[in-house]
Amino acid sequence: MSNEVETVSNEFSVTYKPSELKINNFAELKAKVQNFSDQYKDLVATDESLAGAKSAKAELNKLVKAIDTERKRIKKEYNEPYNDFKLNIDDLQTILKKTIDPISEQITNIETQQRNERANKVRELINEMAPEYGINPDTIEIEHEWTNKTMSQTKLIRTLKDGFTALKHQQESLELNKKLVDEHCKTKGIDSSGWLSQIDQDTDIKQLLISIDRAVEDKARKEQQKKNEQEYEDAIRKSQQTKVEDKTVDQETGEIVDEEEAIDDDAPSQWTMAFRVTGDFDKLKLLNDFIIKNNISNEMIEPLKELED
Repeated sequence: MSNEVETVSNEFSVTYKPSELKINNFAELKAKVQNFSDQYKDLVATDESLAGAKSAKAELNKLVKAIDTERKRIKKEYNEPYNDFKLNIDDLQTILKKTIDPISEQITNIETQQRNERANKVRELINEMAPEYGINPDTIEIEHEWTNKTMSQTKLIRTLKDGFTALKHQQESLELNKKLVDEHCKTKGIDSSGWLSQIDQDTDIKQLLISIDRAVEDKARKEQQKKNEQEYEDAIRKSQQTKVEDKTVDQETGEIVDEEEAIDDDAPSQWTMAFRVTGDFDKLKLLNDFIIKNNISNEMIEPLKELED
């Protein structure tokens, strides 16, 4: 077969004669073009000379077009031999490609099948070795280079061993970090599930523990603030309440406070208060009516009298 290829290759020969392509009397022609161009070199377009300027531009463009038209004609004639030659080459290549393509497809199919067979053997080896390192074989993806023809069994085993060892160390480190976080959360009295879900191979465990401490401190601070606010509100309410017989009365509104809302359930059920009241007669009458309405036991120590100015 190689001899036949060599024979055909030897018979493939091309006759090529470099053609001469030049402008006749170029120097003389160039001088004439230069002289023609120089006639308009110093032309200045003004409002008065606009028509003449346009005419000069048209004459110059006319010569440019004439020169370019001749260039295109020569190029077409010059390219015709090569275009015919290329058509013949394409025809020969098409004949060969029609035979090459099916062969190439068959080769690809065979190589794909062989690679798949090698991949199956690699998978068998992974299934055998991975459990020894505590690794689930199904989590291992086969890399393309593992199925190359150049990958020997010895090299493959060494490659897998190194990879499994690294994965084992990663898993051990991950489990250790999870254990540290879980125990840390227990010492802080918080649920660890949310923090554990944040841990992966790239987690900075020290920073995570700091974040846990900050979260706990923030929660405690907010709870203490809420407690302080409640104690303050209770203290204000308590300062506004007083016991009259078995009733708790709001001193500001005069309303009887529900026993469930009273601040100090252990306070004495009976209280005694002595005070002197000075004010308008109508206001004192309102106070007296309130005492009577609420069944407040009272004793007049000094009769009502008008104060002197």
